[in-house]
Amino acid sequence: MKVLVTVGIFPPDIGGPATFVPKIAKYFQDELKYEIEILTLSDHINLNIKDELSVERINRNLPIIYRWIKTIFTIYKLGKNKDLIFVNGLGTEVTIANFFIKKKVVRKIVGDPVWERAYNKLKTFKSFDDFQEENNGISIAFQKKVRNFSIKNSHIIITPSHHLKNFILNLGFKNKLQNISNGVNIPMEGSKIFQHDQINITTVSRLVIHKNINKIIEAVSDLNNPLINLNIVGEGPELDKLKTISLNSNNKNNIIFHGKLKREDINHVFLNSDIYIQASNYEGLPHSFLEAMSFGIPVLSTPVGECKEILKNEEIGYVLDLPVTKESIKSKIVEIISQKDIANIKGQKGRDFVFEKYDFKNTLKLYKNLFEKLLKDENK
Repeated sequence: MKVLVTVGIFPPDIGGPATFVPKIAKYFQDELKYEIEILTLSDHINLNIKDELSVERINRNLPIIYRWIKTIFTIYKLGKNKDLIFVNGLGTEVTIANFFIKKKVVRKIVGDPVWERAYNKLKTFKSFDDFQEENNGISIAFQKKVRNFSIKNSHIIITPSHHLKNFILNLGFKNKLQNISNGVNIPMEGSKIFQHDQINITTVSRLVIHKNINKIIEAVSDLNNPLINLNIVGEGPELDKLKTISLNSNNKNNIIFHGKLKREDINHVFLNSDIYIQASNYEGLPHSFLEAMSFGIPVLSTPVGECKEILKNEEIGYVLDLPVTKESIKSKIVEIISQKDIANIKGQKGRDFVFEKYDFKNTLKLYKNLFEKLLKDENK
């Protein structure tokens, strides 16, 4: 089988798709012997990046119209000899190119790019769900129509969470929908939480406004505890602003910006973490959340996307109420640290839960069966 995978971010970038796509593409290539090509946007065009997969990168910083034309043409060029296109980003560009090449399209939905774009540009302060019902003006209404048209022209739509499944159902797409949860590779060794002199708090994400990293920094600053370190893994448009906030904090030397890390280095950070915080205003089912749980780290998360269902009784983690404030984060950190035995139990329960429900091996089997059934049905 020949597959073109399109994605908006790919290593060395950090983010959910940049975690998921290399893992599943390697499985397709090495285990199933599929021919895989990946098309992505990147800021790292001139770097000597050694990929284990065939990757074509388009400069994300090109003028928008030129970038669109180049992306559509590249999808046409790479996709015309493929059996199907697996969309993890660049969905609208794939829809346009596919008018000409007529390939099967499997599209994974991990959020709403229209909402994320509007929120990060401060054009809306509505929640993900409220935004869908809001009359946002002509520009956003047009973007929603384009989004819906692109989704409609997919042959299969995959959602990794029940929340996103309901989002797609509410848009009116029922017949093409498959729910396949994200999965993670379960580490052999978990984190030995609260067994060090220092307490290591970690967050892993793209540094964008709706992740509320600034409020995590402010909460840790207000605690002003020299024994607490905050590890921030990732990069993004908010990086410089967050570094400025950090420099003005009470414990700037304990706030560490790791930037983009290789997978083994991220795992090393997890192994030495005591608390994982996710303070986002929206998520589907983030890989970093599941990865932290797989290491047995007690997680503190907002009740967004599938995280809300997983943490509903706080048996395997802690809920950070919306709207997020530095005071609420600070209060929860104090609670976790003051009840380390309970936090340890929750962390172990989380590790067991992920092992049972979110083992990546099961995710791979579901994708394999889906792709092969789609092509088999086409050839009948």
